[in-house]
Amino acid sequence: MIKKIVFATDLGVLGPYVLCHALELSKQFGAKVDIIHVIEPMGIFAESILDIFLPPEDLDHLRKEGVYDVMKTIKERISDTMASEFAGDDDESFLGEINVVRGQPAEAILEYVDDHHIDMIVMGTHGEHGEVIGGLGSVASKVLQRSSVPVLMVPLARVNSQLGIANKDSLRRML
Repeated sequence: MIKKIVFATDLGVLGPYVLCHALELSKQFGAKVDIIHVIEPMGIFAESILDIFLPPEDLDHLRKEGVYDVMKTIKERISDTMASEFAGDDDESFLGEINVVRGQPAEAILEYVDDHHIDMIVMGTHGEHGEVIGGLGSVASKVLQRSSVPVLMVPLARVNSQLGIANKDSLRRML
């Protein structure tokens, strides 16, 4: 039985389209939908640029506290968006936890699934900027191959090209 679904998002423009699929499933099964967004660690190139331009004390603060401030802000924005988008709507009762975590996306999603007893993952087939091989992005491919629970992959390539989506507002109007 499906009681908990996690919607894994890169916060890309097609995220609301994928979320609609997660909410439809939650209605069918009476399940809660958690939302997870994973922030990847800074790469070595970004680290070296920061080393050059930031004083050591600012860099230390950024490493220790800056990312947590960013995570908190992202979580608040997701929460505010969900509250305004679904205010007074039955869909709001299906929303579970909102989580913003650090790590490698596929690994963090799978760890979340195990730690929170998730029954199903809903995600897009690829992110906005990731590597796409055979129609699946690298994160989607890893999650699909290693998941212990069912994974619903929402195809995005055709939606993006057919609709010519420019921003979230145009997507919301279409839905």
